[in-house]
Amino acid sequence: MTTSNEFGSGVINPEELYTLKAFTQRLGIREATLRSARRAGLKVYYVHKHAYIHGRDWIDYVRNSKPHQSEQSASDAV
Repeated sequence: MTTSNEFGSGVINPEELYTLKAFTQRLGIREATLRSARRAGLKVYYVHKHAYIHGRDWIDYVRNSKPHQSEQSASDAV
């Protein structure tokens, strides 16, 4: 059984703070994907040379992202 605390579960808790490594492992994404998200506006917090992502910032980033053309076309067809 998979819980939200396991790596690769794809679940981000809006109240948790994640290191970049833990974040990419939790979502099962590559570092390049995270770099793209950062360039597109995902907030990253630095404390004493360590970088963190707040779960709420990821959720806001995803919710405010524009859908891909194929996803938008599918929603228009409904």
